[in-house]
Amino acid sequence: MFHFSPRAFVQLTIAGACILAASSQSQAQAILATTSSTSNSSTANKASWNDTVPGKLISAKVNDGIFAIDGMVVKVKLNYRIDKAGYMYFFVPGMGTAIVSISPMPDSFKVKNAFDGNKLTFTAEGHRFELTSKDEIAGKNDAYIHFDHSTVALARTPRMGFGDTTQAPYEWPASRPSPMDKEAHLVQPPALPASALPKIEDPTATISGKPAPAAAPAAATATPQ
Repeated sequence: MFHFSPRAFVQLTIAGACILAASSQSQAQAILATTSSTSNSSTANKASWNDTVPGKLISAKVNDGIFAIDGMVVKVKLNYRIDKAGYMYFFVPGMGTAIVSISPMPDSFKVKNAFDGNKLTFTAEGHRFELTSKDEIAGKNDAYIHFDHSTVALARTPRMGFGDTTQAPYEWPASRPSPMDKEAHLVQPPALPASALPKIEDPTATISGKPAPAAAPAAATATPQ
């Protein structure tokens, strides 16, 4: 049995607490370093993904397109010529942005034959997205969908766009004027039917089949001498 004076006991208690605190601090620093390293690695991988253009690019035509969610039309008269873009974007207020690619992406899911003739159709977040066009959009291709919830409050109205990034801000090019709209201004209206034309009275018209009597010549006025 060891006997310590009160002063020695207090000193030993303080020394033990310091050793325990130092050990806890070392462990915390090690955990922090590991977490920071993992976080940095994840951020670097994500940045690398965001900056990478996929192997297969989208070349598509949308002519007088209609964008619908769950069968409800939310955007019309969409006209785009997409020339080798990495991704297509579909934004819905309150939901976020669906990123569409024809190459695999991290955290994405595959939709078989999503591109099918003049339609692009897929389901994301429990809602059906559908883009239809008067012309073929991008042949027949599978699509890979990634959903970005960070843009939930981007705007008050739905949007469609395309570009080469998988991280906001995305590109939302304005839709081109529809060719049909240009031709509409050149269409001539049909001629009015004869029954709708105003009638003009002919002063030489006949009365009861007889020519109207000629007006009597005006009397000559004598000039005072």
